[in-house]
Amino acid sequence: MRKIFTLLFVAMTAIAARATDYNVPITITINGVSSEQTGVITVVEKNGGQYDLTVKNFILQTINGPMGVGHVVLKGIESYQDGDATLLLTEDQVQMTEGDDPNVSVWLASTLPPVNVLLCGKIEGGHLRCHLDIDMTESLGQVIQVAMGEGWQMPNPGFEFWHDAGTHKEPNGWHSFGSATGIWAGSAGNHLSQSKNAHSGESCARIYSTSIFGIVANGTMTTGRLNAGAMIADDPANNAYLDTSLSDVDGNGNPFYIPLYSRPDSVAVWMKFKQGSKNSQHPYATISAVITDGTYYQDPEDKAYTNVVAKAKNNEIATTDGEWVRVTAPFVYTENAVEPKAVLVTISTNADPGQGSDGDEVLVDDIEFVYNAKVTGLKIKGQDVPDFSPEVTTYEMVLDEEITTDDIEVTVEGATANVAKMVSIVDGSYVCSVVVLSADMSTMSHYVIDVKSSASAIRGIQTATNRSATYFTLDGRQVKTLLPGRIYICRQADGTVTKIRL
Repeated sequence: MRKIFTLLFVAMTAIAARATDYNVPITITINGVSSEQTGVITVVEKNGGQYDLTVKNFILQTINGPMGVGHVVLKGIESYQDGDATLLLTEDQVQMTEGDDPNVSVWLASTLPPVNVLLCGKIEGGHLRCHLDIDMTESLGQVIQVAMGEGWQMPNPGFEFWHDAGTHKEPNGWHSFGSATGIWAGSAGNHLSQSKNAHSGESCARIYSTSIFGIVANGTMTTGRLNAGAMIADDPANNAYLDTSLSDVDGNGNPFYIPLYSRPDSVAVWMKFKQGSKNSQHPYATISAVITDGTYYQDPEDKAYTNVVAKAKNNEIATTDGEWVRVTAPFVYTENAVEPKAVLVTISTNADPGQGSDGDEVLVDDIEFVYNAKVTGLKIKGQDVPDFSPEVTTYEMVLDEEITTDDIEVTVEGATANVAKMVSIVDGSYVCSVVVLSADMSTMSHYVIDVKSSASAIRGIQTATNRSATYFTLDGRQVKTLLPGRIYICRQADGTVTKIRL
């Protein structure tokens, strides 16, 4: 009988702790310069809504080659539900452990002191997205930013990495006439090259136009694939297209589309644009981005498409007088009942096909999808938090009622932002903590509201036994031991609330 109960306990434990491996791209940013790799993130779902997360075989790319660091393990991460998204939020001190990749001969983990790690992550629709800040100031003099997961941002955003496309070069994740299809692809020529005149990092993309017998061929690059199907420039047979059902890959082994599983608010890119000759009738360069369900779509359209989730376009990009300018285009969402699966981004030297002039040039760098997460209003029990301002993060108010997380109402600028809400009871007051995360987990804002209450329902729950300050972690847990480098919510004995970093 004891053996039966033992087997039953083991089975129940296995059910309670479910491990999932996510093989995802990882972008590591140090001092504004990013490098990319793939890695395995193991997430274990435990009883009580907690999670463990392991970044296996963490490696830093340096000028001297890869440098093995080790495993990064975060345990007991609290989870919060926001619609269909499970949010993971913690800040902890972690001792890295040596990795097990046989291709890495030396791991630094055993020589490093414990590091402070801030994690913002979510699991939604079977996809993992996480953002880590690893504070290695003490050992390497750096705070390392790690973005994990695909389908939220552009790969190779700084155009640092390039691959062969026939006799030409194309930036990873992007394509031009070197990999084009269509009967006229072979005669289109080259309109894309790598430039060292970068906005940041070492390189950027240079798109340029040419003229053959007085006919201008615009420079164009796309995350999809170009099709040169007609001699007339504005014929829809000349287009950029995507189709996730196709198995074609480029010279880097990537498909001719970018996965996108989220709903960004806008697309932003740094550009430097000049015309070869002034053309007042056609003076603008252009960028467009179309989010689709992954089935066939082309830009410009040859028909009405019902598989479009959203469109963004800026076709009035004027010459920038030799300066880098940040160009944006907001997404306008359709009412089509389709889910985002892929995005087609196209940039051209002129907004009008076959127009412009010989020698038009656009330098492109640091492209990103923007996810807003600005809080514009806070209410508790239907009452506005007094004098709320997005820049002020701590508040006090009085309500003689019990408060739960369901009573906290957050208004956010950014339809896809995520919100985690926590309520703790201390000395007859409710400490309400609200964390707002951008959909890509890269931006976080944190608000604390100390709600004083004389309601009899809470006076007996927790009575002051001492008048010293009380501290909470970022995810709302009360702590007694404070660690250097971490952020805490501090509630003083007089009831005032502040945020501190030791």
